[in-house]
Amino acid sequence: MLAASGAALAGVFTADAQRTISERQLARRGVGGSGPAPMGRVERCLVGELNDPIALGIHPAAPHGAPSRTDRLPQFVRRDCFHALLDRLRLGGLVLIVGESTAGKSRLAYEAVRAALPDHEAFLVKPDHDLGAVAAEAANVRRCVLWFDEFDRFLGVGGLTTDLVGTMLDGANRHVVLLASMRSKEYDRYGARQREVTDAATWRSGREVLLMAGDPLRLERLWTQAEVERARSAAADPRVAQAARGTGNRFGVAELLATGPELVNDWRHAWQPGTHPRGAALVSAAIDCRRMGLHRPVSRDLLVELHAHHLAERGGLALRPEPVEAAFTWATSAVQGASSLLVPHTGGYLAFDYLIDLPELASVPESSWQTLLERTSPEDSVDIGWAAVDLMRPLIALRAFDAGRRHGLADADYAHAIALGNAGRPAEAVQRLRALLEERRAAWGDEHPLTLNTWHDIARYLAEAGRPGQAIEVLIRVVGDRTRLLGPRHEQTLAARSARARFTSDAGDHEGAVRRFHEVLPDMEDVLGPQHLEVWLTRQDLARALGRAGRSVEALALTRRVHAALVDALGTAHPWALSSRYEEAVLTGRTGRPAEAVELLRAVLVDQQRVLGLHSRTLSTRHQLGRFLASDGHLEEGLRLLDEVIVDQSRFHGPDHPRTLASCRERATVREALAQRTNGS
Repeated sequence: MLAASGAALAGVFTADAQRTISERQLARRGVGGSGPAPMGRVERCLVGELNDPIALGIHPAAPHGAPSRTDRLPQFVRRDCFHALLDRLRLGGLVLIVGESTAGKSRLAYEAVRAALPDHEAFLVKPDHDLGAVAAEAANVRRCVLWFDEFDRFLGVGGLTTDLVGTMLDGANRHVVLLASMRSKEYDRYGARQREVTDAATWRSGREVLLMAGDPLRLERLWTQAEVERARSAAADPRVAQAARGTGNRFGVAELLATGPELVNDWRHAWQPGTHPRGAALVSAAIDCRRMGLHRPVSRDLLVELHAHHLAERGGLALRPEPVEAAFTWATSAVQGASSLLVPHTGGYLAFDYLIDLPELASVPESSWQTLLERTSPEDSVDIGWAAVDLMRPLIALRAFDAGRRHGLADADYAHAIALGNAGRPAEAVQRLRALLEERRAAWGDEHPLTLNTWHDIARYLAEAGRPGQAIEVLIRVVGDRTRLLGPRHEQTLAARSARARFTSDAGDHEGAVRRFHEVLPDMEDVLGPQHLEVWLTRQDLARALGRAGRSVEALALTRRVHAALVDALGTAHPWALSSRYEEAVLTGRTGRPAEAVELLRAVLVDQQRVLGLHSRTLSTRHQLGRFLASDGHLEEGLRLLDEVIVDQSRFHGPDHPRTLASCRERATVREALAQRTNGS
């Protein structure tokens, strides 16, 4: 994500959209409830008087000696970035700490703010607070710190906007800090998501708030050698010294203190028959709720309803599951007196955040998505829709955004149009987006970034509908306007340049696309960083263009690099990691190894169908599997698979979609080869 200079420019241009959302702030509703969730008054005290760090979101540790509240907090070990955080706090503004779960973000923030600003008033903000009222109250305090733990829970529909943050920060002779922490994967979604959605005010509202923090302070889960040495010297607290001795390439000191790895181990072993399989299933259901975009406590009744699928999948009654009451007791019991798998909150339970980003998590069951949409409010459905976009579940996103659209939620119409395109209906998406484009042109003019974003999305779905030439014509204008208005190296300009290169390959000019990718990638690496997710995805697009240009060996080497990076960042089951496996399989076949390609495609198809279900990507994998089976001499089996995929493509994309027609042409080729072999024999 871009630094503060880019944020300032983007914030100016999107002020109108921010105000639209601010005016339509909606109280979040309780799960299964019929009215607004109660909004408590924000707690206030002096920073120096903060004395319950566990209530602030800091993970407790196993007790040492006689159990007490203060003993649950281990001795603080200064992290390398501690003094940099002190400097940011003294400057004021939005200060954001990003890192993996149990990296120590909240503890670092707690110790730093107490050291830097002990005489400031602290506002302990919760997601169910009326943020407008909090902003108005804070505006009357000259020196204050507003504490936001798990900052992503404050973004989205009814959440923070740049207007609200401005109200909190503005005023002469004031020193105000918004101190926030956020898990890395939640933060990165606001950069990577633009690959699927270049706009949508509810999403952009959260993104623009994050940009107000500039470059966040990154806290690594694995500690540096200097940090480990300081932890080993923590003579006053043997727990810290012991955790430091156990750290290495797998675990950090903070996650060991919070017993994260031990909790994961307990959860895995709880599935054994006669132990705690029902408790393990309740934990799985709570994890699914967070992954589906519900970041509030989940009611007991809903967890009981959702856990049934997980229990049945593992064996049901054969597991000899314990009673429900015993399951909740086990799941909420603290391991070694530290953290628990399910964390009780007012109104329900949350899964321990260490569990949410585990790479081995299976896909969220279809039934869970359906149940959650039936039991939540339209406001929550928008967040569920964005989670479905992230996890490439277009049909779920379509239904979720439709609920928001029918209730008049801000920008749900736009999100619904995007979901149509992702669900295999690109021509319909283009039609909807053109209507929305006229509204934006009338409201903001032709050169407003939100208007240009709409043009960008129209281009994307024109290409998806088989009209890459028209898409390129649109993007030429978008690149020119963004270059003039935002600069040639602005993130949105780079996104348009990358898309133009991709569509150039779709139009058949593969070498031209390769040249354009080589032109844009150095700028993307310089602006975003060489390890940024968007950079890796653009490298994958380059590899695809290289393969189409006949440079399969070069393309295969790059694809394997991309796949390793995506697995490291997102896990093996993430849709983008699965897509890179698909690209590797196809390129393997193009290098003259169809039998090997078939085995790779069979393996990735199993995982894609588990994660994505009926989706354009699983259809592409099935198409290639039929093609390479035929190339390897298995003509009858290849023809059968192509017949089956054409039926599903006609249902998903439509009979005249370019992908459906490509499979029809491949089927004709295989039929001809089969006829020749039959006649020859």
